[in-house]
Amino acid sequence: MFKYFIPLLLLAASCKEGHKADYEVQAELQLIDTLNFRLQTVKGWIDQIRLEELQERKDIINHNLEYIESQYVERGFKLDTGTALLVDEYKSYGKMYKRAADSFKPIVMELEELFIQLKTLKESAYSKDYQKETFLKYFNKEKADVIKLYDYATTVQKPVIETDLSFERAEGKIEAIAEKLKNGEEPVSENRMVK
Repeated sequence: MFKYFIPLLLLAASCKEGHKADYEVQAELQLIDTLNFRLQTVKGWIDQIRLEELQERKDIINHNLEYIESQYVERGFKLDTGTALLVDEYKSYGKMYKRAADSFKPIVMELEELFIQLKTLKESAYSKDYQKETFLKYFNKEKADVIKLYDYATTVQKPVIETDLSFERAEGKIEAIAEKLKNGEEPVSENRMVK
């Protein structure tokens, strides 16, 4: 009876160690999944508005502003307060689209690299290639990189998506002003104060 007792104790101890290892693997995978969720959010922003569309909008804004400004100067029209505010708003969209277009490729490249690194880290968690401390060291480095990219994309890509409808309204008003200028009329803002 005693000859079976020691092997049973060793088996029970290894089962406890196996459950602990499974728990650690699950905890490590959950940590990685939180980072993957942030990357998926950034990817969603990138997928919503393509680089070609950003560049096209930036070019249209520049063209419209150059045309309107040249026509106002050439004809000696005065810019009323409402139109001036609209032009400033429209210029701010131009700056936003330029920044988003210029940062698009670097964000995509960093995003792809981080997806690969997280996939590698996930595979390592499954195979238990690293001790817990080593895993946490690599995880914390990836976490810092993911948060940095997420924060950057939040300030560059997300505003483009959030202001899309406002941009379209402003663009419609700017194009109406440009159309009046083409017809030789002086545009009057709907917000213009009557004396």
